[in-house]
Amino acid sequence: MIKAVIVDDEELGRNVLSNLIRKYCPDVTIVGTAASVKEAKKVIEEVNPSLVFLDIEMPGGSGFDLLE
Repeated sequence: MIKAVIVDDEELGRNVLSNLIRKYCPDVTIVGTAASVKEAKKVIEEVNPSLVFLDIEMPGGSGFDLLE
């Protein structure tokens, strides 16, 4: 099982990606989602995912800010 987190400021984007992953990637389990860089840091520290689907442009910071 691959644990994944989705980070996107748009709820629709998170939902669509989550549904596609559930449908087409049975080995990937979404263990968390976040709508901001601040939320993402917390979720990633808590669940320690193997994979992060990361939006680049978000209010309050970019996906690249999170990588640092």
